[in-house]
Amino acid sequence: MNLNKYSKPVILITTLLGWIFIVPLTYLIPKKRNRMVLMGAKDGFFIDNVKFFFLYLSEKEPGQDFYLLTANKATYETLRSEYSNILYYPSAKAYWIMLRSKVFVVDNFSWMDNCRFQLFWRAKIIQIWHGIGFKKIQRSNKYFIKETSSLYRRFILNFVGKLPKYQAVISTGEFFTREFFRPAFLTEHFIDTGYPRNDVIVNPSKYQNAYINSDVVTINKVAEMRKKGIKSILYAPTFRDTGGDGISDGILDLDKLNQFALANNFVFIFKLHPLPQYKSISNDFERIIWYDNVKDVYPFLPEVDGMISDYSSIYMDYILLNRPIFFLLYDREKYETKDRELHAFFNDFLVGSISTNQNKLEMDLIYCFTQKDDFKEERSKIIEKSYLNTDDSSSQRILKFIQEYYLRNN
Repeated sequence: MNLNKYSKPVILITTLLGWIFIVPLTYLIPKKRNRMVLMGAKDGFFIDNVKFFFLYLSEKEPGQDFYLLTANKATYETLRSEYSNILYYPSAKAYWIMLRSKVFVVDNFSWMDNCRFQLFWRAKIIQIWHGIGFKKIQRSNKYFIKETSSLYRRFILNFVGKLPKYQAVISTGEFFTREFFRPAFLTEHFIDTGYPRNDVIVNPSKYQNAYINSDVVTINKVAEMRKKGIKSILYAPTFRDTGGDGISDGILDLDKLNQFALANNFVFIFKLHPLPQYKSISNDFERIIWYDNVKDVYPFLPEVDGMISDYSSIYMDYILLNRPIFFLLYDREKYETKDRELHAFFNDFLVGSISTNQNKLEMDLIYCFTQKDDFKEERSKIIEKSYLNTDDSSSQRILKFIQEYYLRNN
């Protein structure tokens, strides 16, 4: 049951019952010293950092006691045939295991909803945030600051669990810890281990089940096209609160883009935000492919020869491959005034050609792939600035930290 769709009084009453009945149970029911639970975004989708941390534990750490929690029925049905440690929420089994878990690993800000905040009241919460990027998030965001400006609002937000303090927040390196995460989160530890989802970018063969919940048809199709010498270009715009992207905003002419791709040996792959408005886009283009917009895109990145980015954190994952990146920034003023605040350091990370229209974007693509990639050295500097480690062992380092501080040795 998703309580978020109900009225505020229902949420407040349910939360009150959680404080009265669930929190006392967390003191009475003993924790299992080696147990942890993982949960992904959107009430437990099998995507992002939690997915790849789960795969690491499943394939590399058979002695670890862990479960994946999901409130999404489709995710539960997909995974339970492959794994025995999948919990559906709510259920009696899930309640019991949650109450007995010492550590809860998340990668989003919806983990505390629907009484999960109370069920994990005495657990250690590890936050592997879904991306190092440029938008001001959580406590550094002006909307968050405004929302917590009154004592009453802070009380209500604390009451429902929206002002958590974490035991650890996972980062990729000193710069993003200092400039991005420290202003945004309260935590005991900032850990520069790197992200689990990046392990599969630098080592695509690391996990045998990496393609679960990915668009395998598109991945295979693009791989075959690349074998024929066709360059793959991914367009993955970020979410805008006011809506829009290069297509719906009229910046990209798909017929013209398809002809451009045919003439210059490109294929464009569009990975758009998972909103219903995109379901009706035509598939009748030979060189424009639609990556399923609710599927995990990270296992696909090694098959991408170049990325068209904007303000999205996916750029900071893809940069690990040190391949060309093109910035389509046609709405920056609107984005910064009506959608999201950007950190001042965003300008320092624009290491690629910048365009505001399709003609310039096409010229940038042709120049880069037929003449010279001018930004390779600058990308290397950004990688060094952003990542303490660029190997495929982020999950291993995270588990080592959790075990040392919160599990077997505690």
